[in-house]
Amino acid sequence: MHREIEVKVLNIDVDEIQKILMEKGAKKLSTEYQTNYTYVPKNGEFKNGYLRIREKIVDGKKEPTEITYKENAPSRSDVRVNDEYTSEISSATNMAKILEEIGIVEQYKGEKERISYTYKGQRFDIDIWDRSVYPDPYMEIEFTNIDLMDEIIEDLGIDRANVTSESINELIEKIEKNNVKRKLKCQ
Repeated sequence: MHREIEVKVLNIDVDEIQKILMEKGAKKLSTEYQTNYTYVPKNGEFKNGYLRIREKIVDGKKEPTEITYKENAPSRSDVRVNDEYTSEISSATNMAKILEEIGIVEQYKGEKERISYTYKGQRFDIDIWDRSVYPDPYMEIEFTNIDLMDEIIEDLGIDRANVTSESINELIEKIEKNNVKRKLKCQ
């Protein structure tokens, strides 16, 4: 199990945030291209998390495919804490078939580019999803030391109004609800 403590920074300009990170002395780690498959039980959702299969190419090299269950852990309201249970699998297709047989179905598939940096020992992932999944780039900051959160946000000149502890699934759900409200207003 791996514990993940993170926030997302919304409304970023990808070029500008990379420039700021580099000016502050951040080190670029990698560029990844991911295919993410998110799964839910046929009759609802997981009680306290979500299941994902991820295929990825990191700096041009195919990495092992992984299945991860992310379980929400108790946390402060300003950060998201997940316990991640991850295993390598040899085939996303075969794993999807196994999941289907036990009543777990694909919720959505999404392609994503991830550009990663490290600064002050913390990880910064700039995520750019295909627009059909999530339309705007954002940056995740994964903390090993939560006490650095305020300092880092200030260092990078991040507006606190753009910092959220919401998961990607919650952000997607919020967009879908807003789209439904817009459609209803237009009718």
